[in-house]
Amino acid sequence: MTSYLAQIVANAAISSLSFIGLAKNVGKTTATNHLLETLLAENLYRANALALTSLGLDGEAVDALTGLPKPRYVLQAGLMIATTVELLQQAENEGVQVERLLQLPGRTALGPVVLARILKPGRVIIAGPTLLRDLRRALDKLQEFGSQLGIVDGAINRLGAASPKITDACIVCTGASLGATPELVARRTTDVLLRLTTQQTRWKDAYKKHDSRARLLTFSLHDAGRTATIYSGSIEPTLEAKWIVTHLGKQENAVYILHGALTEELTRTLLAHLSTRSSSYPGELIVEDATRIFCHSVVLKRLSERGLEVRVAHSMRILALTINPYTPEYVCPSQRLLDTLIRELPPQYPPIIDVISGLSSSKAV
Repeated sequence: MTSYLAQIVANAAISSLSFIGLAKNVGKTTATNHLLETLLAENLYRANALALTSLGLDGEAVDALTGLPKPRYVLQAGLMIATTVELLQQAENEGVQVERLLQLPGRTALGPVVLARILKPGRVIIAGPTLLRDLRRALDKLQEFGSQLGIVDGAINRLGAASPKITDACIVCTGASLGATPELVARRTTDVLLRLTTQQTRWKDAYKKHDSRARLLTFSLHDAGRTATIYSGSIEPTLEAKWIVTHLGKQENAVYILHGALTEELTRTLLAHLSTRSSSYPGELIVEDATRIFCHSVVLKRLSERGLEVRVAHSMRILALTINPYTPEYVCPSQRLLDTLIRELPPQYPPIIDVISGLSSSKAV
């Protein structure tokens, strides 16, 4: 078993990490299991310095939607977890012994979440906090109990756990199940990576300064962002897009701050209103981080070509891209998937790793 992924994570000097899957059956839990095992096998972390939780439901024997078998979590003694009281009781009934540390406030659809330390190893199903603010609070509490690396197994199609406000870095998991051909998998993976690596703005301090209670505002760089004009209309994409374009035509170097989601509908409406304008007075639209961007990377490129650059206040750190070549739909050798991804990905792609075969591309970010 290769320890390449474990070495990458250990060298990153982070206290929290998320795994995000681009589709079902891309090997997210397998990669998480692999990382935990190799971090311990290589003596990169002690078990009592590691913690695990999930934004979804992970470690069950059979997928509730597909009926297919799933990888299980068999956690070593010392490791801490955040999961629901009921699932912890289920694990105890199957022979796992734990020390309960703290029950967190609030509830999830599966019940309250409790922090615990594994005393006797065994199979555990993990279902942690479902709200991002509660997830961040759980990671903070785990740190108080000695966690040096809190790992989040993210939920399918939810990138929020990878936000820099929640975790320090992330690992993106893709695989053959993302598309009907390796080429389609590569294109879809590339689209997500391009979006997640949206460039950071130069005006981060100005972003921090302006009132986050306003969804949309603009300022000019001529006064160094000291004053701002706040959008006061309704949260409706057409009206927001018209307001942005109107101000873009009135001032040079206009900077916009958008709190909340940059939606597909808003970006396409912006494209429609920018279709005939000149880019001689370019502007910049800042969102908090790339998990708030909900459109394809090609749309961001077209906005840039028409004079509006989308930037983030906080950039994401992607440590690696793991791949799962298995899908019941077609045969895809690991080497073919790796080669196809390398041809499609932008030049500065993260290391690509198949944690089962050990196949990897060591090209660094």
